[in-house]
Amino acid sequence: MGGISGIFLTVLNAIYSFVGNYGWSIVLFTLLVRFVLLPLDIKQKKNMRAMAKLQPKQAELQRKYGKDKDKLNQKMQELYKREKVSPLSGCLPLLIQLPLLWLMFSAMRSLASEQIAKMLLQIVDSMPALADGSTVRDGLASIQINLSGLNLSADQIRAIVDGVTSLTGAQRDAIEAMSVITLSSDQIAAIMAKLNPEQVLLISQQVQAFLGSITLSPEAAQTLSSNIPFQSWLWIKNVFEPDSFMSAILPSAKAVTMSNADILKGMQLSAMSGSSVLTADNLGIVASFLKTPAYASIAQALGANDFTRIPLNLLFFTPTITLPTSFAAFFNSANGLFILPLFAAVSQFFMTKLTAGKTPETPVPANSQQAQSNPMNSGLMKWFFPLFSLWICAGYNAAFAIYWGAVNVIQIVQTYVINLYYDRKDRQAALVQGQDGSDSTGA
Repeated sequence: MGGISGIFLTVLNAIYSFVGNYGWSIVLFTLLVRFVLLPLDIKQKKNMRAMAKLQPKQAELQRKYGKDKDKLNQKMQELYKREKVSPLSGCLPLLIQLPLLWLMFSAMRSLASEQIAKMLLQIVDSMPALADGSTVRDGLASIQINLSGLNLSADQIRAIVDGVTSLTGAQRDAIEAMSVITLSSDQIAAIMAKLNPEQVLLISQQVQAFLGSITLSPEAAQTLSSNIPFQSWLWIKNVFEPDSFMSAILPSAKAVTMSNADILKGMQLSAMSGSSVLTADNLGIVASFLKTPAYASIAQALGANDFTRIPLNLLFFTPTITLPTSFAAFFNSANGLFILPLFAAVSQFFMTKLTAGKTPETPVPANSQQAQSNPMNSGLMKWFFPLFSLWICAGYNAAFAIYWGAVNVIQIVQTYVINLYYDRKDRQAALVQGQDGSDSTGA
């Protein structure tokens, strides 16, 4: 992946190579990003405090020129220029934070896609050999189908041979001879697009029979599931799934009737240039494996069946609520406890409130120009970002939720320390000014 998101992933993976855990790597990466942005944050906080101190002068200008808006704006601009402050300083948090947020969203999506595909491929490679001695990966990559019973017409054969460009010469010969042929899932889908419904059904039955033959005993599934290299973090069992009691540890098994394209789309998996994992061939293997009884057994061993799904028939859509079936399933089978989404929302609220707060020495009227220029003072902003944090962290992978929560904590601490520093400087300046006034009076 290129661009800034690709740079983020490169740095994050470099940290992971030392730490060995993506959860803590994301925390350290967030600290690094906030450290780089610290000088800009300090400058922004300093400018905001300077704006607060201008309130008496702003009020005087409003009293004198309140009836002449053009004159008032001119005098305000002269005041800002003279005092070397900017009324738009309150926009800086949004101008910096939102682009970083979306870049990290993109980076975490790419990372999660690659890690989920990599984990599923590792499970495929851990499977015992098939009955003919071939590996499961080879079997899923080259599925055998028999064309002899399809009654293909000459026109259909010609359309397949001429239209499916990914076929090799040997595969073209097998189609023309109406014999047994080995194809990838994508090739099978491309061929079925050129057949009639009866022929599609016959091929689908052959594919389903092959996928149904890939099974595991409960004991083997339990052993294999216990050896899956999950990226856990604190209470979260798999950071590439949501931190939620409504989410299973592994992606759910898929119906054999689902197309591979629909499965990959639903899991937000797509081929990515430059990735050795997210290739079209690997993703075809992943999608096919998710439809096998073996994968269903592995997911069941990890508690995938310990959930109940409750459809809600609302007016415009029908969402489904997924809940653990027991108290034990809440802790053992669910991927998380919904702590990160709640923490992200609460910390976002306090961070937004702290960013919008003013120094106690110079209270600012709610209807002042500075208050209006700071978007964090908007009632909508105070509630929108916490609710948005809750929504996106509840439905997205925990890796991104870790980043979001870490950003909020770091910014809260950073803002508090910066405010303490400038409060102390203001008190010292006031003390010096008071002493100078006393000396002058005494003289």
